[in-house]
Amino acid sequence: KSGDAVTFKSLGFESDSFELSSTTDRQLEVFEALFIGKDGYRIPGDPNPDRLRAFFRDLRESYFLKAEGIDYALIKRQYHTFTHAMDVMIATHALLRSGGGVYLSPSEQAVVVLAALGHDSMHTGVNNTFIINSKHPYFKETGAHSLQEKRSVRKVIALLDKHEILIVSEGMSKALQDEIIGARYLIEQSILWTDISRHKEQMKLVAALVPQLNDSLAKARGSDGEGSTKGATESDLNLPIHLHSNLPQETRVLLASFFLHVADISNPGRDWDTCERWAGLVMNEFFSQGDLEKKLGLPVSMNCDREKVLVPFAQIGFGKFVIRDLYALLTQTVHSGGNYLLDNFEINQGKWREIEEEVKASGKPYNIRFVPPSKDGGWLGGN
Repeated sequence: KSGDAVTFKSLGFESDSFELSSTTDRQLEVFEALFIGKDGYRIPGDPNPDRLRAFFRDLRESYFLKAEGIDYALIKRQYHTFTHAMDVMIATHALLRSGGGVYLSPSEQAVVVLAALGHDSMHTGVNNTFIINSKHPYFKETGAHSLQEKRSVRKVIALLDKHEILIVSEGMSKALQDEIIGARYLIEQSILWTDISRHKEQMKLVAALVPQLNDSLAKARGSDGEGSTKGATESDLNLPIHLHSNLPQETRVLLASFFLHVADISNPGRDWDTCERWAGLVMNEFFSQGDLEKKLGLPVSMNCDREKVLVPFAQIGFGKFVIRDLYALLTQTVHSGGNYLLDNFEINQGKWREIEEEVKASGKPYNIRFVPPSKDGGWLGGN
């Protein structure tokens, strides 16, 4: 609810990220609940709260930067705002607390939630295809592969260095040095995996892990697996056996990256009002890009032509080809979090289909519900 105190335990899938991102003070309150409060995540090396707050402020500022060479008279960053970053951070936290945390060490849980906040820190408001097709300097600098994701990684790591967070120093124990090196690697990899063009590759890798994960879970629960819930639940977080210590680092990094990728596109699995609001924002951002592509004489990217793309059809298509399988795979690794998203998704798809039928029957287009974030939440548009 608006104005309620924020705590580590109160943050979850049903949190209103728009309200929680509405002012800078409210945003900081969320960050402090996750990383500075007594029951929050602990970053390896335990940086002092002032360093963490300064890092947060600098990271937040990066979401307000405008890239040179992009027409911000047209591009308003309706979707890729700091509000989106906050939402993805909260959703990643929700996935960990609903069972996903069982696969990661405490420090890995902390840094993937931190990575979630920084994952789009250098997003320009247009997609990678636009940057490549327009021969933007970023393309020349970074190459075609995961170019905005690479730039976001660099930004996050540079800010960690600036604020002396996750820095290896000589006086540290070997164990802590290794933990910090692992944390930096996890941040880099999990942000790079948010590139939607790597979706199928990631799905294949995670699907191959599922039998091993459920076998490990069954053993940790003290059962042979028969009748045992497939996928981790909240109660598994209290198991006496630490599952993460039996999993290789690459497996843990892949799972952390998978959770961040799910959180990044979790909007279709939230309550209908939230789902429809984010859909309106992402489609408006796509259409703004399409307008700019037309103005520049570039090919219009998929889903970006406002004259041709029908929003309900686009949402149904994305759901069918990307989201349903993603959430179904999630249920096999995180039972409760996965089912929450999948159940909401099916309800929301039903609503989009109803809207689609109305559009067909009436011949009148669906009016996009456009309710942008606040100025403090990062929207570059009007009031």
